[in-house]
Amino acid sequence: MPPLPYENELRTLASHVWDEEVRWSEMRAWAENFSGCIFSAEMEKQYALLALSRFMYFSKRLVREMLKSLYRDHFRPTVIQRIRRNHKDTKDISFLNKVFDLELNSTRFLGVGNPSESGAHLLYYFRQVNYLPKNLFSDIAAAFAPQVDRTPGSKGFTFVPRDSSVTRYVFFDDMVGSGEQASRYLGSYLGNIKKSNPAIDIKYMCLFSTAAGLKKLNQPHLFDGNATCLFELDDTYKCLAPNSRYFLGAPAWFDINKFKDIIDKYAEKMPEHEAYGYGGCQLMLGFSHNTPDNTLPLFWYSGREEPWNPAFLRYDKQYG
Repeated sequence: MPPLPYENELRTLASHVWDEEVRWSEMRAWAENFSGCIFSAEMEKQYALLALSRFMYFSKRLVREMLKSLYRDHFRPTVIQRIRRNHKDTKDISFLNKVFDLELNSTRFLGVGNPSESGAHLLYYFRQVNYLPKNLFSDIAAAFAPQVDRTPGSKGFTFVPRDSSVTRYVFFDDMVGSGEQASRYLGSYLGNIKKSNPAIDIKYMCLFSTAAGLKKLNQPHLFDGNATCLFELDDTYKCLAPNSRYFLGAPAWFDINKFKDIIDKYAEKMPEHEAYGYGGCQLMLGFSHNTPDNTLPLFWYSGREEPWNPAFLRYDKQYG
């Protein structure tokens, strides 16, 4: 078969950056989805493969390195700084390490969602790469017990820690897009936990978050400024933004409006999904363990209603 546009670049990416977790045969099959519905098939493939060559894919190896960085740069330093503030800004390393170990033992890391979802899945690797004991990991049901709220006039309930020695809970996930799913899942829990345990330190950590999603999670009724991420995605990570970083230095023939027309046209084959990804996030990013639904479905749609070969398969949640 004749070579396709960007074939050499994509083969190099697959081999040297994506750790061969995505094969050229899959990319070629994905390119064949573009059959000339709005422009010529050759033009559509050219646009699609250029976009694919700018896609941000993180292999298992890279995800593990990011999990190390998340602990090393976003968890440990904040605890150390707090210890120093509470002990006259001491620089005694042996003392700081000793107290940090005590603080760590009073911490629990919890995946967002149920144990089958990506947050809990990545906690397994987070524990491994940072050499953490498994007793530091839990889920909401194991960490908190519901109790009837006996406050006069109250008809609800609260959550109390099952282990009174735990003073810090860190909620964990891979990706925050719009922030709606995390806030919907955790909102009622956090309100009840804070109400009955105002001294507990509650944090949120993730690998990636859009700026809007992080702002939502940092609202006072959620994490109140204690949500952080390793990489914050501003509006330049929207693929259709005028200053989109995905297409910096794009060839002279590239027209963002034509790319948008291609997205819109082929999204008609995927009516159950938002054309620009969940929440209109317009992302072009994926991980070895899954592709976020905030990414354009053009890349991950699996063709249940219409035949479609995905480049980066997404395993959709089945809520039952």
